[in-house]
Formats: sequence, C-alpha cells, structure tokens
Amino acid sequence: MSAPFAPPRAIDLLANAIEFTRCELDRAKPINDRVRIFWAAVVAARSLGATDVVRDEFLLLAADVGLFADLGQHADQTIEHLIRWGLFGRNPFGKVT
Repeated sequence: MSAPFAPPRAIDLLANAIEFTRCELDRAKPINDRVRIFWAAVVAARSLGATDVVRDEFLLLAADVGLFADLGQHADQTIEHLIRWGLFGRNPFGKVT
C-alpha cells in the first residue's frame, strides 16, 4: 500500500549551516573576521545536532577552510575554545562595545 502523498524530503540543517559557513570563511578575509564568523556559526548551529556531532563537523570545517593553518602554533586550543564557547552560547571575545 502506498501513501497518498510523497513523504517530506529529509533536510540536513547542520550540513546546510556548515556549507553556508564555508562560503563565509574565505581566506581573503582577515583572520580575526574569520574567527568571529566561525564562532558565530557554531552558536547558530548548536541546536542543529548532538553536541559531539556539531563539534566534529566544525572541526572538519576548520581544517577544510585553513583555520588550523592560519592560526599557527596554538590552533588546536583556539579552535576547541571557539567551538566550546559557541556551544555554550558564550562570547570568547570579551565585552562588545
């Protein structure tokens, strides 16, 4: 027996958020801007999947767009920090003026 209508198409909202963010992290932009965009994307995407899945996807994104390479010596710690604070919805950049 078939349904009288087609089932809704599954949409991966986290994958869409990652791809949108990828476009915004162009290496031609200053690293400070890219880091803030990356953190803001984590904040926006934190409810789109399980915490470990969101974290893993953003780690892959950071590697793909060159954030690890561009941040240099402490890139691992910096990116983990940005993701962690983004998942908690906290601002790692201090007071906004």
